[in-house]
Amino acid sequence: MYSSDFKSQELGKLYENFIYLLIIIGLGLRLFHFFYNRSLWMDEIYLSTSLIKLNYKELITGPLYYQQKAPILFLLATKAIVNLFGSKEIYLRIVPLLSSVVAIFLFVPVAKHFLKGYAACLAIGIVCLSPALVYHSVEIKQYSTEFLATILSIYLLIKFKGKTDIRSLVFWGFSGALILWFSYSAIFILGGIGIGLSINNLWQKKWGIVFKNLIPFTLWFLSFTINYLLFTHKHAESEWIAYWFRSYGNFMPLPPKSISDLKWFAINIYRMLDYPLGLLWNFNNYGNSQALNMLLKMPFLPIIFIVIGFYAIVKNTVTEFLTLIIPILLMFLASGLELYPLTERFWVFISPIFILILGKGFETTTYRFRQNWALLILVLMFIGPTVQSAESLIKPNKFFVHKKSFQREALSYLNENFKEGDAVYVYWNNLPGYRLYKDMYKYRYIAIEGSDQRKNALNYNDYYKNLKKDFGKFSNNKRVWIVINSQFLTDIGDKIDEPKWYYDKKMSPEEHLLTELLKNYILVEKHKTKDVDVYLLEPLVKS
Repeated sequence: MYSSDFKSQELGKLYENFIYLLIIIGLGLRLFHFFYNRSLWMDEIYLSTSLIKLNYKELITGPLYYQQKAPILFLLATKAIVNLFGSKEIYLRIVPLLSSVVAIFLFVPVAKHFLKGYAACLAIGIVCLSPALVYHSVEIKQYSTEFLATILSIYLLIKFKGKTDIRSLVFWGFSGALILWFSYSAIFILGGIGIGLSINNLWQKKWGIVFKNLIPFTLWFLSFTINYLLFTHKHAESEWIAYWFRSYGNFMPLPPKSISDLKWFAINIYRMLDYPLGLLWNFNNYGNSQALNMLLKMPFLPIIFIVIGFYAIVKNTVTEFLTLIIPILLMFLASGLELYPLTERFWVFISPIFILILGKGFETTTYRFRQNWALLILVLMFIGPTVQSAESLIKPNKFFVHKKSFQREALSYLNENFKEGDAVYVYWNNLPGYRLYKDMYKYRYIAIEGSDQRKNALNYNDYYKNLKKDFGKFSNNKRVWIVINSQFLTDIGDKIDEPKWYYDKKMSPEEHLLTELLKNYILVEKHKTKDVDVYLLEPLVKS
């Protein structure tokens, strides 16, 4: 008996030490990317413009620049940081970073409540190591705060679901009410918790608890209603945004009417394993076979554990089932009604629940395994996020490369090489980046801002006739710098690939522009990055 107790204590210490190690690694990853301070990509530029240019009153009354939206207290908290420290990128990242750090520490007791041993380690490890969660911890958007809001909502559920005293219920109510002002998606979590607990208590005929729980649930509802009427409704999804998400199949088919519709669920759950959970082996690609590569990414164990986790929760605990599963159902319903898209970053808020479900599946599956086998499976599960996060330290320029921008680097290169008398022409598709960064870094040059003439032309000939006024502004300069974005080829409000003539597949808009300018100029220098390109031109010497 003594030997068994001693072994259990030793095993408990092992789990605790492993969790401490995971937390240290998770914090280290986030701090590395915080101080690495990557350049803003266009989505961050859109929101950061409002955070820097608007005052508190303007943020509250809206609208934000570029049709952006974010929870009001996220905006005000970030604005307070900017006013306190300054308008550089690193200060804009403080609120997301703090949200991510608090989320890690808060998830530890949440994971330990629902899971045991290696299963808790697995769940905590995913939160600490997931590349997407690390990325969003320093992205100037609200997704890290949304992630924290979900964990905090579940933590409060654990603390207060069994309370019946008025003081505790009021505190729970006001805490949830406050969360809703930091997070749009928290309504799915708190709404699911409220519905789940009510169904469970009604089924068990616990009438006293049902009525007492109306205290926090009513406070949540009133908070959501006030917030919606004052702020959220101003930022409701515009038809243009819905059009883009609809075009890319980001809304759940409701109801599914075909095999293709059913495939939507399989494809999107598979993608969720990668982003935001980070469990796929993205370093394991061979050949051009999409099906083969999907298999080589090793999705099998995560899928098995999620399926078994759902089954285990349904079978074992009604309260857990209702309070964890109903938020997922509400999210899918909102997606089916085209109120909430499901792609990449929009899965982040719900990921703590899927992580807990996956952990429950791991726990159920490995319960009777020998410790060595359970540890081996745990190591296999950690390979995906560990390798990708390690790569993000070795090659930070490749970290989530589809969102990587060199906006700051390109504009700073121009600033370093700019000479008195030069002209700078910023093409219309990079104006958001230039306008924000010139306020941040006070460049030596003031650019000519290119006009967007696409909708006033029928073809490229018309287009360049309309741009003659722009080009005339630098016709007398001995040198002209051209700044153009090679990736963001559309503007807010645009439809996909319209007008058709502009998105000619034979030549990119950048190639078209250079071809037109080189009729009267020679190319002296170029500085190309992944997304923002800078060209130095000089007029042709006419004989």
